[in-house]
Amino acid sequence: MSVLICYTSNSKAYSSWLENGRPASKPTDVPFFLPEETSNGDKYLLYVGGIDRTYVGWGTVETNWRPGTKGWKGEEVVMTTEHLFKEPISGEDVFAATGFKPPRSEKVVDKDLATLVWKTARGKKMGLVDRAVEGILTESRSRSRNPGLRLAALQRAGGKCECCGVNYGRKHGGLGSRCLVVHHKNQLKDTDQPRETKLSELAVVCANCHMMIHSNRNKALKIDQLRKKLGK
Repeated sequence: MSVLICYTSNSKAYSSWLENGRPASKPTDVPFFLPEETSNGDKYLLYVGGIDRTYVGWGTVETNWRPGTKGWKGEEVVMTTEHLFKEPISGEDVFAATGFKPPRSEKVVDKDLATLVWKTARGKKMGLVDRAVEGILTESRSRSRNPGLRLAALQRAGGKCECCGVNYGRKHGGLGSRCLVVHHKNQLKDTDQPRETKLSELAVVCANCHMMIHSNRNKALKIDQLRKKLGK
């Protein structure tokens, strides 16, 4: 069973579909598209691209498609779309929490991110991760970060910067939380080998405080040091 992105880039068609009571008597009634790899029992997230860029609902698939079959044929695919969100979930917010980029077409979510994306895009809290191996050198020569560990740190922080103490989650209707970043107290760049990172070794700070922490490229400030400088 896979997690799919059921996609539309047509915001107007989506709005019209809602206004008309979400008709589904024939395939052309539904403005969303499923990937060709769709199988019976797959879970999907409804995503509206274009100017919206939001997850708007979820459901499951009932199909008798066979591998290699393209497109709809009569009543072969049934999408259970009764699960629409009261409030859309921003694709950028899901990206910030999971590392899954806002989709540009229908697709299958990578298996290693499927559970995380499925829960985050539905506004569900993940079970807190308290440690994970990080620092694996990727093809781009950057050090890997664990998205589950990052999300756990953000959930623990509750929107508050650990340095200046400002609760960004309460600013601008929650948009302020986008200013928060996850800081490694023990820098991954200081070792050549992957290592286990504990949740306690992460700090959630605002972008301004993060820049001050790294004002000296050779030696980052400790959280307590910056708090002292800020009079906290």
